[in-house]
Amino acid sequence: MPSREDIVTTQRTSKTLKIQLLISAFLFWFGLLSWFLPYGGALDNTKGLPWSATMMIIGGVWYVITKIGIWWQHE
Repeated sequence: MPSREDIVTTQRTSKTLKIQLLISAFLFWFGLLSWFLPYGGALDNTKGLPWSATMMIIGGVWYVITKIGIWWQHE
């Protein structure tokens, strides 16, 4: 019979939620980095791509929702 020291408790989070965390973090950081890149090599001082803010928002909201889902499924 195992002693109390031998018992290991693990969190039951699925791989799909962990993959969603990675994808959402990638979207957020890629959007943030692309915000500071020059827009298509234009000669004016236009910064940021039009979709980069949208990517940051989607990635950030998706990340928070996934973290709440992981917390909710934690037993």
